[in-house]
Amino acid sequence: MYSSVDVHNYLQELDIPHEVFKLSGRAGSIRRAAVALGLEPGQLARVELFRVDGKPSIVIVPGDREVDITKLKRVTGGQVVERVASDEIPPLTGYLTGDIPPVAHKTEMPAYIDYYTLREDVIYTGSGEPTAILKIRSYDLVRATDGEIVDVLTSSEEE
Repeated sequence: MYSSVDVHNYLQELDIPHEVFKLSGRAGSIRRAAVALGLEPGQLARVELFRVDGKPSIVIVPGDREVDITKLKRVTGGQVVERVASDEIPPLTGYLTGDIPPVAHKTEMPAYIDYYTLREDVIYTGSGEPTAILKIRSYDLVRATDGEIVDVLTSSEEE
């Protein structure tokens, strides 16, 4: 399995400023990680994997929001879009299911970043291991992932 060291080395090679820092225990969930960092869950980003016409893709969204499959189909042009099963994530990424970072995966995959994720100047996300968090500027996240900025979130009543 890969770790936060692989994420750090990948970002170092790209000369992208970032921090990987350890938590006092396992993050376990977006909510627990947010509490440990003194943030709201929406200030963290979640990395999810989907298959678009059979090919894996990364989708990065705010921690408190969900992906709208219909919108994801539209932006990718895919006919069949489905979540990657949790047991398939480690072979594709090299990381455990709950600890997926946005970069340095075993398999090269296109990345889609919901624009709402980028509303924060600094993004906190998975680092590749359960006791560490990656801190990266939003524009550096786009650069590191070569991600396409899209609108793929489910509608929210508060918007």
